[in-house]
Amino acid sequence: MKQYTKLVNDIFNYRTPFELKIAKRYPRAHIAIFDVNSFMAELFHNPTAYFPSPANVTGVYHSCHPSGNPCTDGPLPIDHFLWYDELHPSTKADEIIAREFIKVVGGKSKWATYW
Repeated sequence: MKQYTKLVNDIFNYRTPFELKIAKRYPRAHIAIFDVNSFMAELFHNPTAYFPSPANVTGVYHSCHPSGNPCTDGPLPIDHFLWYDELHPSTKADEIIAREFIKVVGGKSKWATYW
């Protein structure tokens, strides 16, 4: 998964300037690339800045036994967790990402590259 994320990020990072500056496609367009991967790493490495204490960025809120049953929820409210399950961000993480996306659209995010 990490390799695919990096590959897609690299494609966007190289293809966007090519399309705009060399191929001269999309005249007068303004494009922002939101590096969600780096932003998620920020959430992971600085959880107290984003999640209520005690923040949990290594565990999951909802986990299921490999057989499918039983499934259990974490002992803390979901707002304390970066991950809902082994694959999906929690609703709190989605909310944090959405707030940063608003900054991206407004041209004020340090997690975006603007063209």
